[in-house]
Amino acid sequence: MAELKSTISEQLRKFWRANEKEVTDSPRRGVASPAEATALREEVAAEIADLIKAQKIKTSPGDTALDADAAATLPLGARIKPRGVFEDDWSARPTAQRPWPVILIHGTCDTKGVWQLLGNELRQDGWAVFAPDYGHRATQPLAESAKELGAYIDVVRAVTGADKVILIGHSQGGLLARYWMRMIGGAEHVLHLMCISAPNHGTTYGGIVSRLIRTPRQEAVMRSVIDGWFGPAGMDQIVGSEALREANRDGDLESGVSYTCIATRSDAVVVPPETCFLDPRGVAEGTVRNIYVQDFDRRAVVMHEDMPMDKRVHAIVRTILELVETIPR
Repeated sequence: MAELKSTISEQLRKFWRANEKEVTDSPRRGVASPAEATALREEVAAEIADLIKAQKIKTSPGDTALDADAAATLPLGARIKPRGVFEDDWSARPTAQRPWPVILIHGTCDTKGVWQLLGNELRQDGWAVFAPDYGHRATQPLAESAKELGAYIDVVRAVTGADKVILIGHSQGGLLARYWMRMIGGAEHVLHLMCISAPNHGTTYGGIVSRLIRTPRQEAVMRSVIDGWFGPAGMDQIVGSEALREANRDGDLESGVSYTCIATRSDAVVVPPETCFLDPRGVAEGTVRNIYVQDFDRRAVVMHEDMPMDKRVHAIVRTILELVETIPR
């Protein structure tokens, strides 16, 4: 762990140069350019179209237009304005130096646009990067979203010719990847999973206000709020849910997969923050790395929703990817 901290500290200095003119350290300062659209060769476009048709996969929630009545039934979180813009480049291919596609999986109520900054940085590093939208802004049950995710990963593998992929999931995205590996059998196609503030062992009702819930009536009110805002996916991420029991039955890990879990001590959504961490017992040392952002910047205050955009998180992710081939599994 000490060696990893030293390596990441070096990369933090390399990847992140603080702007002295900036008064704050907000990850939202500045606007990054969206990924440039790349024209597809006709045969590549036809291949993708055939695969999508065969898999019956929705590439984004907008593939099937919703009428006003249907849209009105969606959870409130599925109707908020998306953050950022990030588009798939289906002409991207793995290289000898970067032989695994990287798939970024957003969290509840977000879209793949949340990966605008990190996705572009990883592309600049030479990775073939993809990102799905799923489950009506990730508000549908994990079991349904896992099928969508699996179909999307199958398409990425077929188009790129890669047998294995690297998955990076924020919040529900990390848990969903584990659910897919465990319940649908996708682990054999995953080299490494990176969980960013994922509720791998569940969060509590209301996060930091859960300690104020003392009566069944208060619990019922909180359940109603969670369901109304986050949809079925919200309750799937609460401690004790059936989805969590299925994802964690017989241990946290899958054979042949290595893991990195990145949490923030200032998380007010996944509570306690260490619920993100996975149990490393029974595997080779280094197969699972559980990391706090504050391990590298003690004064960092990074909220749950800002983790995908935080420069320190980006530096950690990019460093781990540089080392991924050497991580035991």
